[in-house]
Amino acid sequence: AALLLNYLAGYDRLDITSVEHEREDYLSQMGQPVKGFRIGIPRAPYFDMLDDDVAKAVEAAIAKVASLTNGIKDVHLPSTRETSGPGEAYAYHDEFFSRGSGLYQIPTRRSLQGGKDAKAVDYIKAMWKLQLLRRTIDDAFASQNVDLMVLPTRRRTPRTVVDSIKREESDKPRNPELENPGDFNAFGIPALSLPCGFGKENMPIGLMIVGPRFSEGKVLALARAYEQATGWYKRKPELRPDMVVPPLDKTDEG
Repeated sequence: AALLLNYLAGYDRLDITSVEHEREDYLSQMGQPVKGFRIGIPRAPYFDMLDDDVAKAVEAAIAKVASLTNGIKDVHLPSTRETSGPGEAYAYHDEFFSRGSGLYQIPTRRSLQGGKDAKAVDYIKAMWKLQLLRRTIDDAFASQNVDLMVLPTRRRTPRTVVDSIKREESDKPRNPELENPGDFNAFGIPALSLPCGFGKENMPIGLMIVGPRFSEGKVLALARAYEQATGWYKRKPELRPDMVVPPLDKTDEG
């Protein structure tokens, strides 16, 4: 990740999402000591309704992080409610959706359809709130005196491919997934996920490390220190020539 970021990062005035910032060497920053890092744990709502396997693995990971750094403490982050523009996702998919909405899985199609008729005024109000949130998110770290925060990536163990396909192909209404990464897209801050254990059916469990704007070097440094201290990244899935590969796509002909 550090190697790729060294090549990807940089200012481009023609990219409206780009920010002018001095170039950094993330590979070298990844080697900085983490013993002085102060770590926050934003428990609510990111630890709500965790699977037992996820809770156990993440708490063990937090204990390890505490031993590697200057300690941990509970903190909080601002809410991202009302910062999502209802028409933004549809605008991104407009060209493809208008040509072939049937190619989208049912829940995704239903979600995008809901944004098709969004009002411009609702989108603009949401964007105002989002921009204010992004301008002030660093205050959550500075005011609570922490360098980084650590939390679960997903609140439940992942489904198998077969189970995921069955869920996506069902037209039954369903509860939204309680997952954590989306908020950090809204905050617009560095976030990294890495393995911290395994749960049901040997499915992986992720630990997310996040920091204020332009703290990529510290995020990568803590991730590297945790990787070296635990070795979860060395565990690989068992793959055999006789394993049945689940279908990733289906046609009317089956």
